[in-house]
Amino acid sequence: WGHSMGGNITLRSLVISSDIKAAVIWGGVVGTYDDLMNNWSRRVSYRPPPREMALRNRSRADLVVRYGTPQSNPSFWNAIDPNYNLQFIKAPVQLDAGLADEEVPWQFSVGLKQRLEQAGKTVELFTYPGADHNISGFSFDLAMQNSLDFFNRYLK
Repeated sequence: WGHSMGGNITLRSLVISSDIKAAVIWGGVVGTYDDLMNNWSRRVSYRPPPREMALRNRSRADLVVRYGTPQSNPSFWNAIDPNYNLQFIKAPVQLDAGLADEEVPWQFSVGLKQRLEQAGKTVELFTYPGADHNISGFSFDLAMQNSLDFFNRYLK
């Protein structure tokens, strides 16, 4: 189970380990590198504090100078992007996303679901209208039950 950046780590772990038997990702940073670099800030209203944003932008610029963009050097970016290595995933995956998430675009989860389906993987997606990044409030109990049902289905 991973949430937010933990969802990114969960996805990366699924690609490299067949020991994981089932995975749930809530509000995951699971977009492609192209999405992360070009579509993240356009789809959410959250903005990090200026100092953090400056560090992010500098790090991103350093990577682009060194390796090019995902469009100009896809062989590099695709090699390190778990979204381009989904064929290695063995476990079923559940994705959960709040449709009012202001931190991570819920569209990242939709895109991953589509890519997993195209790769022939077992995947399900639950979206929660009005739910934020943490799927808190009235949707939390439903999301938790969906996660428990998923783990019970695949781990028992």
